[in-house]
Amino acid sequence: MRLKAGIGLLLLIAFPALAAEEDNFATLYLQVPAQYVRPMTTEDAAVNVLKGLTAADARLRVGDDAERVSLYYHGRLLKILRKPVNKDDITAWVRLSGDMVDAATEKSAAASQHDFELFDLMMSEAVKKLDGDSKYYASAQDLETEKAGLRRQFGSRMEGKDLYLKIVAFNNFTVEEIQRAVQEYPDSRGIILDLRGCSGGMLGEAVKTADLFLDEAIITSVRGRAPDSLTYYTAHDGDISGGRPMIVLVDGKTASAAEVLAAALQEQGRAKVVGTRTFGKGSIQNLIHFPGGGVLSLTSAYFYTPSGQALHGKGIVPDICTFEMPENKNIANLLAAGRTEECLRESREDTELELKTAAQLLEL
Repeated sequence: MRLKAGIGLLLLIAFPALAAEEDNFATLYLQVPAQYVRPMTTEDAAVNVLKGLTAADARLRVGDDAERVSLYYHGRLLKILRKPVNKDDITAWVRLSGDMVDAATEKSAAASQHDFELFDLMMSEAVKKLDGDSKYYASAQDLETEKAGLRRQFGSRMEGKDLYLKIVAFNNFTVEEIQRAVQEYPDSRGIILDLRGCSGGMLGEAVKTADLFLDEAIITSVRGRAPDSLTYYTAHDGDISGGRPMIVLVDGKTASAAEVLAAALQEQGRAKVVGTRTFGKGSIQNLIHFPGGGVLSLTSAYFYTPSGQALHGKGIVPDICTFEMPENKNIANLLAAGRTEECLRESREDTELELKTAAQLLEL
């Protein structure tokens, strides 16, 4: 971006903002097309973020065709620039983006007032056009605040004859807590693993948790955009429970890492799954840090069940479906109904039917 005519302090204030935006655009155009799970050119990334100018001023609009990018203000053409011949010429697209932002801030008082936060506003709007799981944070502190807001809890107790384990979110202590609980209750008849309402957390901890109960089996696979990006995660020999039967409870809020764990135990025949269809968030995000301080959590890959089924957008179908089932539902009839693909998503955290069903299954 070029500095406008100005004097003294105005130049000293403006230059850092403009330089930071140049660096931000350069990082965006280099990293996002390379890492995003779907094919994307530098042109795609540039046009997408420039259209985010509307977040700074609703009267600003950016249009594009095969050859040009156009900026409109109040419906009138303000600036038109020819696209670089090479769609992936990062330097040329940074220059074009700077010219567009300059024109927008010259004309729009609302856009010019945002100054240092203009790129953040543009990215907050642009990220909406990605896959739905990618997210932009104006600062690394915002990202950490959101992480801290997640409930990081684990609970265990005896539920009748069975060991009950509740995971709300996977963190660095999950595996350690599970191991402790299993050792503390060695005489339990079976294990009930409650993942209802678990939004995920650390994928690595979910994989390690599956490893605790599986013997030399595929846990999950991860695949990005590149043909050679397929990676398998497998369990080592040894089941810390000694083969005690397991039931996994899920619902419509069971997502991400929790779905990976539930699918692994279900498909490998290690556990029966009770509840409703899970959320269906099977994507992995990489963090891209911008020089200006912002952070983009960008979807870079999807994970799959041991049999190679995609989780994203589909979720896991339980073996026993409790969708819209009342607490007084006859469990024998519920078990007789078996698995159905028609099982829909529903929050079941506050119901007791799943626990009763799990206990009944463990008696069989």
